[in-house]
Amino acid sequence: MMKKINISKLTSREFVLGVLRILPNCEITLRKTLEDEFYVLNNRCTVNTDKKIVALSSNENMVDFFGKGITIQAVVGVNGSGKSSLFELIYRIINNLSCLLNRGKRRKASEQLYYIDGLWAELYIVIDGVLFCIACHGDNVCIKRKDEEIVNINAFKNDEPSKDTVLLSDIIKWAKECLFYTIVSNYSIQAFNAQDYECEPCFLIDGKRKRQKIEDKIWINSLFHKNDGYLTPIVLNPYRDNGHIDMNKEHWLTLYRLSSAMIYAEKHNKEFMKDYKLHNIYYTYSDSFLKDKYVNTYDVKDEIYWNYKPGGNIQPDYGTIILSEYQVVNKLNYNDPIQHAAAMYLIYKTYAIANAYPNYDEFSSIGQLKNFNTPTNSETADLTNRLVKKIRKDKSHISLKVRQMLHFIDSFTAKRLDTQSLQLDKITYYDYVGAVAINRKLNSMSEIQEYLPPSLFRIDITLDKYENNKKKNAEPISINRLSSGERQYLYTFSTYIYHILNLLSIQDSHRVRYRRMSLIFDEVEICFHPEFQRRFIDELLGYIKRLGMNRHATFCITIATHSPFILSDIPQSNILYLDNGKTADFSEFKNPFAANICDVLFQSFFLKNGFTGEYARKKVNNLLKYLHEPHKRISKNKSNEINFLKRIIGDPFINMHIEQLMSLNHEKDNY
Repeated sequence: MMKKINISKLTSREFVLGVLRILPNCEITLRKTLEDEFYVLNNRCTVNTDKKIVALSSNENMVDFFGKGITIQAVVGVNGSGKSSLFELIYRIINNLSCLLNRGKRRKASEQLYYIDGLWAELYIVIDGVLFCIACHGDNVCIKRKDEEIVNINAFKNDEPSKDTVLLSDIIKWAKECLFYTIVSNYSIQAFNAQDYECEPCFLIDGKRKRQKIEDKIWINSLFHKNDGYLTPIVLNPYRDNGHIDMNKEHWLTLYRLSSAMIYAEKHNKEFMKDYKLHNIYYTYSDSFLKDKYVNTYDVKDEIYWNYKPGGNIQPDYGTIILSEYQVVNKLNYNDPIQHAAAMYLIYKTYAIANAYPNYDEFSSIGQLKNFNTPTNSETADLTNRLVKKIRKDKSHISLKVRQMLHFIDSFTAKRLDTQSLQLDKITYYDYVGAVAINRKLNSMSEIQEYLPPSLFRIDITLDKYENNKKKNAEPISINRLSSGERQYLYTFSTYIYHILNLLSIQDSHRVRYRRMSLIFDEVEICFHPEFQRRFIDELLGYIKRLGMNRHATFCITIATHSPFILSDIPQSNILYLDNGKTADFSEFKNPFAANICDVLFQSFFLKNGFTGEYARKKVNNLLKYLHEPHKRISKNKSNEINFLKRIIGDPFINMHIEQLMSLNHEKDNY
């Protein structure tokens, strides 16, 4: 008899991905090697296979085991066992749900979402002691609370487009109750290759088109970074352009993302990366990216910049209205390259926000950036004024770079920074923040981000390396000089921190606010030394707790791994073992938590042929086989070969066994 759950003993902030169920109708191209079965990710859920139902089980001791509001679980198995296939089914479920939730909503600057055909699967989630299910049944998607439907949406009805639509207010409500945001990282060069998904039929769901495959469109390409204000609840990392990764861009993004996290760690005397401390951050002026945003108009300097006064007779252009509403139009010297770039950046970013984010939909008629110097009329001037006012009130990540630029402008108009010097030489973070954030302590992450230099600067982060609390380097070490494994470590952590902080910055009650985070790490140990693997979970938890993220959100962290060091940090109740696409029988397995690494390797990763390299295994086995065979005498050459092999074998037990067999052979020879 199942133990009754005492909900009062459970955390009020619980979030777990519990079970993925694949239904018989699911296309084989989608499930690949996986079977029609229930894949239990966490024994917070139990499955009655006879009745084919999922129920909530009691596992009270695991609640908050990893920290308040944090769950960590793993999927393990040999290559080809179905780990990535299982994750991809979760992505498909979220994709199809997102398609229907976003139908009819403006996502002008975002990638178009495409509905995947033939998906029959269900994802069961535990939230605050309640079981929810997101079910994709072909053309239908529904969300259930226990057995009660919260929402039921159709993509098509009898191959005709369904008229089902969802109000944004309902999405906001469901986000509070049961929706979550998924952040995925997979740095394997073979992962998310667009060509691998070409065989999966997908459709455009806009309420107009009949059921017809959209040619040359691949659904997974739409799930990378999007300018939709985190409305679509999934993002894949790193960004891939039809399967290609721009590592230079990834490196630049990492430096930007790391800046605030490393400054925060330094201020609070914490290590962001073991054995390294922040030395300094250098910023060098560069407006090259900004010039690319304009089409032959970057150097326009209309006299209206100097002559315009609100309420005057001159009819201003869009750019001047924008600068006026930011209260900088008459503060800037437009002959100064940096001050001119600051003005052009504010104009560019204002247009970008108006054209990208759904909650700025009312301002989409402002037009395109290339027309920024077109004169306005009273109606368009009013629209532009209202746009800037809304941006200035917006305190989320959307307007962060605008706020950074305004702080920068204030600093040089008040003569605390010299733009002439900035053109000639780099500036350190400490010098910059000393001039911009006067008498501010900047203790929180959001405060630090607020006063970082704007996007007119290239970044170089330098570190000091320590060993036993002693600095080892004579000169500061640039991040560019770190090993590939160390840089991969920084890339991985900075990606998650960046997206989580952006999500938490959304406070507006009229926007979708996700406070449940599903973090998925696929192939997590790529480039990591075993010591990095050993520390990975502890340091991940440290970042979440030190930055106070779990005070404001709950986390379900799911890891696909081949590392016994990572697995030894996870109790068996939170591990799904896969073997050839099926759930492996682990009833006789030893719990890997704090277990011997060799035991973990043998049972959890299905190393049926032992722990040594295959060449060495065959060499030793051939020798043992030879020594077991009857023969009259071992030749001198063979004896020398055996003695040489015995000398280089590292395992003393194997050597002892070889010696025993040789002794037996010697006795036979004497006999």
